[in-house]
Amino acid sequence: MKSPIFILCFICCALLVRAQAYEERDIKSFGATGNGITNDHAAFQKAADYFNKRGGNGKLIISEGTYVVGKQTYTKGKNGAPCYWGEDLLSLANVHDVTIEGKHGVKIVYDKGLRFGAFDPATGEPYEHGNNYFVKYTYAAIIGYCIKIDKCNNVTVANLELDGNSGSLILGGVYGDVGRQLPHCGVFIGNSKGIVIDGLNVHHFGLDGITVGNKVSSTKDNILLQNSSFEYNSRQGLSWIGGNELKVKRCKFNHTGRGAFSSSPNAGVDIEAEWGPNRNASFEDCEFINNRGCAMVADSGDSGYCSFLNCTFWGTTTWSIWVTKPGFTFTGCNIYGSTVHGYNSPNDKDATKYIDCHFEDKEYNGLPPYGTFLVVTNGSRRVNYLNCTFVSHTKKLIWAELIANTPQEKYQFNNCTFTVYNTNLPASDWIAVLRGMRYKNCKFEFSKESRQLGYWLNTCCNGGGNIDGGGNKTSTL
Repeated sequence: MKSPIFILCFICCALLVRAQAYEERDIKSFGATGNGITNDHAAFQKAADYFNKRGGNGKLIISEGTYVVGKQTYTKGKNGAPCYWGEDLLSLANVHDVTIEGKHGVKIVYDKGLRFGAFDPATGEPYEHGNNYFVKYTYAAIIGYCIKIDKCNNVTVANLELDGNSGSLILGGVYGDVGRQLPHCGVFIGNSKGIVIDGLNVHHFGLDGITVGNKVSSTKDNILLQNSSFEYNSRQGLSWIGGNELKVKRCKFNHTGRGAFSSSPNAGVDIEAEWGPNRNASFEDCEFINNRGCAMVADSGDSGYCSFLNCTFWGTTTWSIWVTKPGFTFTGCNIYGSTVHGYNSPNDKDATKYIDCHFEDKEYNGLPPYGTFLVVTNGSRRVNYLNCTFVSHTKKLIWAELIANTPQEKYQFNNCTFTVYNTNLPASDWIAVLRGMRYKNCKFEFSKESRQLGYWLNTCCNGGGNIDGGGNKTSTL
């Protein structure tokens, strides 16, 4: 039997190992060169292993330089492995209190010639299978995640440019349901809390700029994304697939699917609860511009209760906003292009709300905005527009149609202004469908030219009926 002194010493030593002193290391101390030529993938993996083994409590400094990365092995599908196996670059697991900080001018760029998509394991060549859905794992070519944060607490990643270099990938056939649904993200956050992403420029990745996914939890995740851009990525700028509390400030989610290739949904931000419910996201001073898919979409899974403050949504090839989930509120936002749906809410609390928002069919760098109307919504009870402005130049204003049993269920328009400058429509055409609405203190303004062309508001009840709450005016500018 061991003595009590021995046991006490053993316990003390174990505690000391777990509570190691804070330590700063430079990535070059792990063998990285940052010369833009040498592949430094192994050095980043060594750094991740080092901090993982000590449980965190330190800072990894990425000193100035261009770091070429990417490590992929041709396995021929042996033992069920993917045809090309890519290794994550900087994978942190079960650590706490870690900072990854780049110095001025840092760039991490993926090497040329990495494979991505479906490949024949026997030949290593791209595999075009001709199917709409293909998930045979031994045919997959995976690149892996650039920065992966798994089951961690209090991790900050700051001041880095992450370049997925999608234009230099060797593409295989479609893998998944549409496009190439395989790991190649700038940042992946899974089942972690207290995470800060600050000052990142994440672009041209084969999948998402950033993916955030936490399982069901009663405690808040406390995840913050700020001062960062996620642009020209192939599937999403941001995929939020599960979690409770995500704060996003001054971030850009633009030009998804506008790089070398694209994979649906091609959204700026996709709020899709795959891992668990999505709750309590706030976006402030963010951009969602010129994405091949929706600027922002929330249509799948148990998602809800998200707010957007002073954000810009600009759809050029499809919808600016697509929402069918409860508790979405947009305040002080500029919305160019066309929005669709809204939550069919059984109560006022969960209704989709637009407050102090501006809707306009404004061009983006010469590209016309998407849609025939500024707003398209049918059968969505209680959608609320308060102090909003709607300005049409070539599109029609609104198609809103609803059969509602009570005044509270109708579309609510209060203190809104509708301004029509159109001259492109046929004479005597209608400019909006407004059925099943309750409106109060609203102004309908027509330019002199549009008035002369005889444009009018289609408010025929069609079973829905409108309620004039008073104070509504129609005038010529």
